Amino acid sequence: MKSVKTIIAMFLAVVLISAAIIAVWLIFFNETVYSADAAFFYSADKGHSYGDGTKEYAIGDTVYMKVKFKVTSNKKKISQVKVVLTIPSIDNVDAKYMDGQIITPNFDAVNNVTAYEFTANAAKEAAEQECVIQFVPNATGEVPMTLVFDDNIDPSYDMQSTLIFVEKTEDIAEEE
Repeated sequence: MKSVKTIIAMFLAVVLISAAIIAVWLIFFNETVYSADAAFFYSADKGHSYGDGTKEYAIGDTVYMKVKFKVTSNKKKISQVKVVLTIPSIDNVDAKYMDGQIITPNFDAVNNVTAYEFTANAAKEAAEQECVIQFVPNATGEVPMTLVFDDNIDPSYDMQSTLIFVEKTEDIAEEE
């Protein structure tokens, strides 16, 4: 009878130690790891085609910018990650996801910065998300567009693209 109690006690000890090891592993070694990819594209023809080349626009002209981003993780389950795009020195015209859903910006009048907040669905097989933002430059200078992912993602994935806003010039035809 004593040997049965000893075997049961040893079995319970092994189960408890195994459970503790599994709990520690789940807490410390089962961390979600995120990565991100993003790109900025601009249109010089009112949104008919986009490229990453033209980066100088006149004040008062509408700029069409497409932002694409994708957040992946090492998990199958979808988690949500906050993504913020900030653009200084603009007046917002329109911002929409590709499905037509409107994106409402937050405007900081003191710093003259417009911020667009997105929610990216992160997963092992995450889909790329994109939106089109139309805005009008309201001040000259080099303007850094900054795309920042939340604290779950390493800051090295944050992105910046610089546009140059210049004074509008009038084309004057020469008279002969």
